[in-house]
Amino acid sequence: MAAMRGAGIGMCFRNGCRGGLIAGLSLATAAFAVTPALTTVTPTGGQRGTSVEVTLRGDRLADMQDMFFYQEGITLQRVVEATDKQVKAVFAIAPDCPLGEHLLRVRTAGGISPLRLFFVGPFAAVDEKEPNNTRDKAQPVSLNTTVQGAMAGEDVDTFVVEAKAGQRLSLEIEGARLGRTMFDPHLAIQDETGRVVAASDDTPLLGHDGFVSVVVPAAGRYFVQVHDMAYAGNGHVYRLHVGDFSRPAIALPPGGQAGTKLEARFIGDPAGDVVQAVRLPAAPHPKFGYTPEGAGATTSPNWFRASAFPNADVATTSPTAATAPVVGTAVPFAFNGVLAQKGEPAFFRFNAKQGQNLEVQVFARRLGSPLDSVLTVLSPKGATLGNNDDASGNPDSSLRVKIAETGVHAVKIADQLGRGSPLYVYRVEITEVSPAITLSIPDTARYDNETRKSIVVPRGNRFAVLMNLNRDASNSELQLAFDGLPEGVSAVSDRVPGSLSAVPVVFEAAADAPIAGRLLTPVATAVDPATAPHLTSRFRHTVEWVRIQNDTVYTRSEVNRIAAAVVEELPFKVRVVEPRVPLVQGGEMSLRLVAERAEGFTDPITVKMLWNPPGVTSPPDLVIPKNETTVEYKLNANAKAEARTSKIALIASATVKGGLAHVSTQLAALEVAPAFLFGKIALTKVERGQRVKLVCALEQKVAFEGPAVARLVGLPNGTTAEPVEITKDSAEAVFDVVTTEKSPLGNHKSVFCSVVVKKNEEPITHVIATGSVLRIDPPRGKPVAVAEGVKP
Repeated sequence: MAAMRGAGIGMCFRNGCRGGLIAGLSLATAAFAVTPALTTVTPTGGQRGTSVEVTLRGDRLADMQDMFFYQEGITLQRVVEATDKQVKAVFAIAPDCPLGEHLLRVRTAGGISPLRLFFVGPFAAVDEKEPNNTRDKAQPVSLNTTVQGAMAGEDVDTFVVEAKAGQRLSLEIEGARLGRTMFDPHLAIQDETGRVVAASDDTPLLGHDGFVSVVVPAAGRYFVQVHDMAYAGNGHVYRLHVGDFSRPAIALPPGGQAGTKLEARFIGDPAGDVVQAVRLPAAPHPKFGYTPEGAGATTSPNWFRASAFPNADVATTSPTAATAPVVGTAVPFAFNGVLAQKGEPAFFRFNAKQGQNLEVQVFARRLGSPLDSVLTVLSPKGATLGNNDDASGNPDSSLRVKIAETGVHAVKIADQLGRGSPLYVYRVEITEVSPAITLSIPDTARYDNETRKSIVVPRGNRFAVLMNLNRDASNSELQLAFDGLPEGVSAVSDRVPGSLSAVPVVFEAAADAPIAGRLLTPVATAVDPATAPHLTSRFRHTVEWVRIQNDTVYTRSEVNRIAAAVVEELPFKVRVVEPRVPLVQGGEMSLRLVAERAEGFTDPITVKMLWNPPGVTSPPDLVIPKNETTVEYKLNANAKAEARTSKIALIASATVKGGLAHVSTQLAALEVAPAFLFGKIALTKVERGQRVKLVCALEQKVAFEGPAVARLVGLPNGTTAEPVEITKDSAEAVFDVVTTEKSPLGNHKSVFCSVVVKKNEEPITHVIATGSVLRIDPPRGKPVAVAEGVKP
């Protein structure tokens, strides 16, 4: 996405931006930070080149200061009025604002809202007016108008327009794309006799939204109808564009080299194809939107890819491999084509060298083409090197092949159902596989794409996120940087070894940091550039607006930057007392957490680990009770936990002003080290009411100073054993186990030994000899049946 437009970021609509200290705050006067909720934006769109008043509904909105827009073209002009539940604001939409989807967030003095959608169109808007369910009650609208409507129950909204003979009549709807609910809109144009001139449901370009465009045969009135495919309207909102605008379905070629100009043919409009020069963005872009210019320009963009490499020097294909043209451009390159004939595949050939590891990708459906591609790569002798139908998450094809011999290879493109037409445009990109990192912040809960996804740092406090690094052909040690941090904010993270794909990042704001916000870009780079000379990274945050049956995502949006802000102080702060001893493999540790509370803030504070190093486990969460300031948080390491020092952080949350506020501890070092000793306990038998010497044989690995204390854990009720001391030279720990008449009979398999070694005046707890068995038998002379579970 383009950079944020305008200088409004960070502006304060109140009289100044407050500061303060954590300690000694008074709840009667302090305005503490808490995340705002934003549920709806009404209207759902506006006309470019105008200012539009919108109503933002949610909660905790009274101290709204600004908005984040992820694409150029819209700025926050002013706030008209603001309450906790609602804000009236004016958006200024630039004359050259890109048409279609825009994503936004509200920034208050206390936090950042979830993402919401706003659409920009070329026409002035009118509201739909009921009753308009039948042709005799059709609502008149002028051409080149956007109707803002809503559907209830079995609603069929009907409109009537006047058109001239030979005039183009086009419809496009924004319904499912608004991301409000499960809405599958259907469009139809009828003439005065009731005959359906054109209709549309789903489209490759717009997904579950449709468009139709026809040249009307005769002058007169034409009726436009909108309804849900299942007639299940339930307050479904929509924006319906009605006019004589062009509506091409696809462009050819659908991409080119970044920074160059394409001569693109826009295909599918009933008035004929249009050729225009398209200037691609200067930097590579996975999906660049362009709307054809001139009279009758369309209402939303067609899609292009801007790649770092050129298009192939040939544009023809053949239905057979033997006759296919050979691309003269060396890898990497892109080939653009169209499957114009039904049932006829397309072949082209290219030169590849032995040892090349190539990635071949098709871009079709992602750019609005109806093609459901099947991709095949053939060797110089015609052997299949690989084929693919659907790649992960989309119907476009993708595969990787290792070139075994130098020579001319072939690529075959076909439609999965053998379809074809001038709309079946595709783009094939052939590149050498290079290391790439996709950065993301994981969801905190299922179906929750937003909680703790923005970086909200209270003054004088900390906030943490876990950054996932999805590695592709990269096992280099990585480091993170953040381009665009708000003033007064620092970011700290550990290096990420090649074996890991996640790292906690802690952001800290100075006590006097300005209350402001920015959109920032995280970047991953190799610590040693020589290990990954062509490494690229990108950030991706996906919002799934609507899901349907079988857990299928119905509508989604994606952004490539993180919203970050400094906000007002919170009434609590948490730190971890950094341990001075390691957590040993197969051992446990209690972290001490300390909360600093503002005067008068007594509420419970919930804490949890943001991320556990490999092999380390922790409780789901733990509560620092009301009025308390400390808690012990237990960590466990399994026997195969990776021995290394990692940086950890814990998240702390509490309810403030009716919302959940989050902070974090500092980034603390946690060392996982090999165990100092191991142990084994042989099966031990004792008669109930008697004593027995239980021996834990020790295997010493790391010498330690002074005595250590060994305890027997997991003994059954009524059974005791006093702790014993051991040293680095001890070969065994011998426990005097005492049973009573209340000791239960049978095999007790949960017995183990806990050994606490002291270092730097702190305990290092080992858990050894797990799964040992203590067998308690009945006293001699009593029937064996008395002892449940004891075999004779």
